Amino acid sequence: MTTIEQSIYQEIKEKLKDAPKNVLERVLGYVDGVLEMGDEENFQDLKMQVHEDYASYKTGKSPLIDVDEAEKAIENSISKK
Repeated sequence: MTTIEQSIYQEIKEKLKDAPKNVLERVLGYVDGVLEMGDEENFQDLKMQVHEDYASYKTGKSPLIDVDEAEKAIENSISKK
């Protein structure tokens, strides 16, 4: 692992160390989706969705989403491409 990769890994680890289980499950779903991405277009779609979900959550407009729901949405997005 390069120094930059190690730094990113440590930052992610630090941010998630006290996160509740439902947040960790949601993050895992996103990570799985990113790792399964075959092209840049799919990655950009997923990235936009993550930013939209996070913005809605931070403004209080939506609660945390269900992990199963997020995984289904990611799978549907991937299968459409």
